[in-house]
Amino acid sequence: MKVVDSEKQTKIRRRAAEPLLVYDLQTKLPMGQVIDLSAKGMKLMSEEPPVISKIYYFRIPLKNKIKNFDEVIFDAECRWCRQNEDTCWYDSGYILRFPRPEYADVIKEITRKWLMDGSDKLCAERIKAADKKPGFFKKLFNG
Repeated sequence: MKVVDSEKQTKIRRRAAEPLLVYDLQTKLPMGQVIDLSAKGMKLMSEEPPVISKIYYFRIPLKNKIKNFDEVIFDAECRWCRQNEDTCWYDSGYILRFPRPEYADVIKEITRKWLMDGSDKLCAERIKAADKKPGFFKKLFNG
């Protein structure tokens, strides 16, 4: 599969911290699962390869309301697609366009939550690792 545009993404995408399904508005069928996301683009994992350069009309239902929305609706142009050798599914990249600015704000809030979740997990791992190492006083009095 080919890449439409060789320009690199300048926005930082956040890896999905939870499963987030994307549905095609026209067929109402699941299109794929979000791998990473930013206010400008996303990467999807899907069973079938999307058509490169095609504009899709997507909907993401939300488990919990964000900014009083229970779903996000947007257009997305597929820019590239390739088969993932590990999963045998297809990874594809999209440029996002929002019909309402509020939907872009919802996407920003989702990515902010994912950033916070990732930060919390990193801190928890570091705290666990630090707890396993004996401190100065433990070495001094238990040794």
